[in-house]
Amino acid sequence: MNNIHLSVIDLVVPLILGIFYIFFIPDRLYDPYLYLFFIYSITIVLISITKNFYNNYFLTDISEKLKITFITSFFAIFLQMLISLYYSISIDLYLFIIWILIPIVIILIKYLIKLRRATLKHIMIVGCLYKFNDYEIKTLINKNFKVYFFDDINSLLKSKVYNNNDILIVINFEKNSLIKTKEIDNLVSTDKTISLNRFMEEYLRKLYITNDELIIDLSNYDRFNHLMKIIIDYSLSIILIPIFILVYLWMIIIKIVKRSSEPILYQQKRYGINKEIFTLLKVRTMYVNSENKGNTTRDDDRVYPFARILRKYRLDELPQIINVILGDMHLVGPRAEWVKLSDNYYKNISNYSLRHIVKPGVTGWAQIMYPYGLDEDDARQKLMYELYYIKNWSIWLELEICIRTLFVILDKRGF
Repeated sequence: MNNIHLSVIDLVVPLILGIFYIFFIPDRLYDPYLYLFFIYSITIVLISITKNFYNNYFLTDISEKLKITFITSFFAIFLQMLISLYYSISIDLYLFIIWILIPIVIILIKYLIKLRRATLKHIMIVGCLYKFNDYEIKTLINKNFKVYFFDDINSLLKSKVYNNNDILIVINFEKNSLIKTKEIDNLVSTDKTISLNRFMEEYLRKLYITNDELIIDLSNYDRFNHLMKIIIDYSLSIILIPIFILVYLWMIIIKIVKRSSEPILYQQKRYGINKEIFTLLKVRTMYVNSENKGNTTRDDDRVYPFARILRKYRLDELPQIINVILGDMHLVGPRAEWVKLSDNYYKNISNYSLRHIVKPGVTGWAQIMYPYGLDEDDARQKLMYELYYIKNWSIWLELEICIRTLFVILDKRGF
């Protein structure tokens, strides 16, 4: 049923926008342009069916949805241009804008439909190896899952929910702790059962790490992916530079009015790729030597009153554009951690050194997926997200992070 709904959206949206274009743009013949938009619709549907893009669409990540939207719309627009050239149909700016709007409208409509959908699955977590925190449970609930916890297999088998068709069983035991029984063999052999590692990666989008297991399947970006990141770095930096200049000038005016002699930029030694130390730049929003008292907290009295708005909208991070241009950082990557804190985490958190195999970023997967960290447990949680990002990097995940960062800024989550 979901596949039918999705295909109807893909069929109808291009036709509606096509009719809008025909009737509201003067001097347009009806037939040839309507045929173009009909072919646009058919192209999207056929590609989606052929590539199985409709299957479990609402369960896919935003990055996967962006990939699907790009592939289907790219081929649809490419086919429109070939047909237009062959039949000498004129292409103007308005038509091209409509072509670009179609995939945007489609993905927005599908997103609104997802928000109204009922619960998709009952997630049944069996065992106590990993203790799921409130934030993880909230994340699953926000994805329309119902979460149940069971101490052992017998409790699961006796549960009324176990007989439902839409369940997912997560094995949350140590590797060698399960006693071999017929029930367990039957349970593990079904497609309803998933390991803890796989569940964390696919449903929470983080890598599960333990103190006694080394993660070995991570590597730096290949040449092509590195080129893509460089293009994103410099393209968005050019866009952000004027905003940085305005913020810097505003801070100069404020400092003059307040008669403050403290520097505008804050500099701190951070670890970069391969633990190479570099100087990170930020707009100074706290009194000099405030860093000696530890991490920033909400409503911290060390923050200048006039600088709170900069922290709310993360504008104090803008000088890191200079670090990006100098090659110390990427726009997106693991957080560049303070050397003093990072050394402690390196000693106490397994696999922590792996975050240094890539350059740090101004924004990153952990920064948008997890609240502001205050202690070592938070650092461990953020590491799980950072390692997920390194392992699963793609241009689509990069774009998803940029989009999510914008929403984080607009939501004023900084402090």
